[in-house]
Amino acid sequence: MPGVLLEAMRRCVDYYTSPWKIPSLNLANGSSRQQRSERREACLSTLWAILKFTDLVTLKVGVPTPEGGFVNLTVKYLARQTGFQQRRVERALADIQLAGLVSVHPRCEKRPDGSYKGHAAIKAVSKLFFAIFGLQFRLGFERKRAAKRLKKKQREHAKASGTRTSAARRNLTARAALDRAGSTIQQLGMGHTQKRRQDDEHSRALDEEQRRQVQELMYQFKLAHSDWTADQCREAAETAIEARWR
Repeated sequence: MPGVLLEAMRRCVDYYTSPWKIPSLNLANGSSRQQRSERREACLSTLWAILKFTDLVTLKVGVPTPEGGFVNLTVKYLARQTGFQQRRVERALADIQLAGLVSVHPRCEKRPDGSYKGHAAIKAVSKLFFAIFGLQFRLGFERKRAAKRLKKKQREHAKASGTRTSAARRNLTARAALDRAGSTIQQLGMGHTQKRRQDDEHSRALDEEQRRQVQELMYQFKLAHSDWTADQCREAAETAIEARWR
């Protein structure tokens, strides 16, 4: 985990013994009395679960994907991280949201029948939370570093995806060449399975076509497998053509 998140988790523990460390959270219960210890415990555990899955670049709670997307976490999942019942975590999250430490934006999708399907809400940690513990400058520094790391990962993923796409395209090209080779050879050699060659001219034409197709397939296999030797490409090409004759 990034150091600023670990430090925030360490410092917010003081809230349990000193509720006025986070005044807005202590007053979230709507009373002048300090928050009960059980409620403080639930809020701290929920905050820890939130910080554990906070993305530094966006400060959203969830898991970024290599393609540039983001998977938001449900309250049910966060509750499993705390070990508390989901309802208790929901109450704690409501206090945290009311204190202005975390923002929660519900999401839903309208179905064809007019009903709605709920999705995991977008949760984001406020910069105010880090400022309370004097971590605002460190947060800015580490967010810039995290943004650079994310861009690097996205470039590597795009490059890897491009490599896989090119390899698949070369394989498809080789397959198409194989199909053309098989069709041509079958047409030229259709009568060879029933009778001998009628003349030497027909035999030479067939041999020449076979050689041409072998050369073409060797080229395609070399594109698809750059580490193959010429003998390996030739063997693969001849095997592919022989398979068409069966």
